Amino acid sequence: MTDSLKDDSGFLWELFSAPGNKQPGPRQRAATKSAEPIQDDMTPTNAVIPPVTANITRQTKAKNTLSPPGADLLKAARSELGRSAHQQASSLDAIATERAIGAAIDKVAQELGESLTDVARADLILHLRTDLAGWGVLQPLIEDARVTDIHVYDYNTVVLQRGKVSEATGLHWPNREAYLAFVDRLLLKLGKSLSTQQHTVDGAFEDGIRICAVHESVCVGCGPLLSIRVPRLADTTLDMLIGFELAPRVVIEYLASLTRWGHATMLIAGETGTGKTTLLKGLGTQFDPTESIVTVEDTPELNFNHSFLRALVSRPPNVEGVGEVTLQEHIKTTLRMTPNRVILGEMRTPFAAEAFLESAQTGHTGMSTIHARNAKETLVRLESLLGRAQKSVAIDIIRQQIALAVDIVVWMYRDKRTGKPRIGEVIEVGHFVEGAIQIKPIFRVDHSSDEPLWLVESWNSYFEEVLSKAGVHLGRLDKTLLLEPKPHQATRSEPASRRGAA
Repeated sequence: MTDSLKDDSGFLWELFSAPGNKQPGPRQRAATKSAEPIQDDMTPTNAVIPPVTANITRQTKAKNTLSPPGADLLKAARSELGRSAHQQASSLDAIATERAIGAAIDKVAQELGESLTDVARADLILHLRTDLAGWGVLQPLIEDARVTDIHVYDYNTVVLQRGKVSEATGLHWPNREAYLAFVDRLLLKLGKSLSTQQHTVDGAFEDGIRICAVHESVCVGCGPLLSIRVPRLADTTLDMLIGFELAPRVVIEYLASLTRWGHATMLIAGETGTGKTTLLKGLGTQFDPTESIVTVEDTPELNFNHSFLRALVSRPPNVEGVGEVTLQEHIKTTLRMTPNRVILGEMRTPFAAEAFLESAQTGHTGMSTIHARNAKETLVRLESLLGRAQKSVAIDIIRQQIALAVDIVVWMYRDKRTGKPRIGEVIEVGHFVEGAIQIKPIFRVDHSSDEPLWLVESWNSYFEEVLSKAGVHLGRLDKTLLLEPKPHQATRSEPASRRGAA
């Protein structure tokens, strides 16, 4: 079924997506009002996303509902397949052939004394094949390049996201037991499980897809909750970042030049889903091939294509409360691994922030992402994190540590009009002088403009010599910067306001 649908993305989108103005709760269904098409960071700018239809969603939902006897047969057949996989020492995916599924259904139907018509038997086989193969019910959404996130509230409610816009779907499992079995199967592949003792589980698959599962015991009126983030790029290049319209070319080249230099510690800030990791991956292509790189993450997702990359992943405590390995422990370990760069996937905790900044102060160039609402607030958030880790240290000492460790802050946001991620601000961090950290704003988005427009805040840099050698001359830039025109667009006229006219 999936193969026949994936060739026609327009039909697939209409079949499985029903947008609404509000995010639906566990008992709410698709809204009837269509949303305006948007583009996310993985969608080509000339792509047209077709409108979606709630009526087809309701039809799909009704068609996929099993009767109670059918649901019992489905559960029993799944258990039978599980026993067969265990006896053969094989994975469930490996034995989930149509013949094996049909044999399991026939066996449990005979044991339960149920007689099946050919249509009912074929329907059960279709359900089990969909449930056991790959991502099961969610496979069409995983295969659609426009879907960036999938949120499952319970067995009957699946919500997709394109960019930051949520849309209800008609996808669902035939019953709660089928959904629980699906969640267990996903976690089993990661070597993890969900329980009242381990109520939240994070993980990532080899293809970069990340999941977060939350046990129903800590959910209200729904659950277990499942959040899936689907990366749409195996490799990210600078040209791709420019093509995604994160910022004008010169802004990307500015960041790439300082990354290639190898002596500037950079923080990429922003809210969830603003493209921080995408930018980090793109800049990672500029690492010198002879450098030694060590990444430290809670969930592995960076996977730089580099010959001398070593990756460390934190580990939560087991059910007995032992065996935990924290990010800060790993960062301290990296200091004995003689790296050129230490990359912290996300700066979340006070002690991880302290260890990362200490690493940067001792000469290890670093990069990390952090949640913040603007570039200046990033420094305030660092103060807060360090203050919690160093409760007896004066604020001036904390600010000196930040000024010594951090060189560049890049703040990202998602454009509300287009849904695209953008680089909103770039600032350089200077010395600590008279109780304050000196900063130099370099680029900033002009939010009052009707089109994406960046302002050049400064025509000189703390890294002027490095940038000049790389061919980036801030003093020659116009006061305003526009995105590069696409091939199908008319060429925009050059901005009239140059430095001399400003």
